[in-house]
Amino acid sequence: MKKTVKSVLLMLVMAVMLFALTGCGGNKLVATRDVSEDDTFGNYKETIEVKFKDDKADKITMTMEFEDKEKAEAIASVYKLAGDELEGVETEQKGKKFIMTMSAEAFANEEGFDESLSKDDLKKALEEEGYEVK
Repeated sequence: MKKTVKSVLLMLVMAVMLFALTGCGGNKLVATRDVSEDDTFGNYKETIEVKFKDDKADKITMTMEFEDKEKAEAIASVYKLAGDELEGVETEQKGKKFIMTMSAEAFANEEGFDESLSKDDLKKALEEEGYEVK
């Protein structure tokens, strides 16, 4: 009897660990790409993390990591000038990184995507834009 209880508890612990390590059911999509020779900002790495709610995009975080802090400050100032025109968008600059967090609607407007895209459709669209999607 004790051996059975231990086995069941071990299986339960392993299942919980599996969900924790895989993102609790995969409600997140991460897309990355390296941008080189951009005329304005030079080389940088771009990461888009999309969190889903009820199989629809909910919150999107876009991070741009530049080679130097000055480039990140430059893009932060551009977005700061836009200010209130960017409804549903929050921006911050941390060292060489520029981070933009936005709603699905704001992301769709910014990137030209349909905000009702499913996870699979959004993955396909990002891959067509040159992102490596996980």
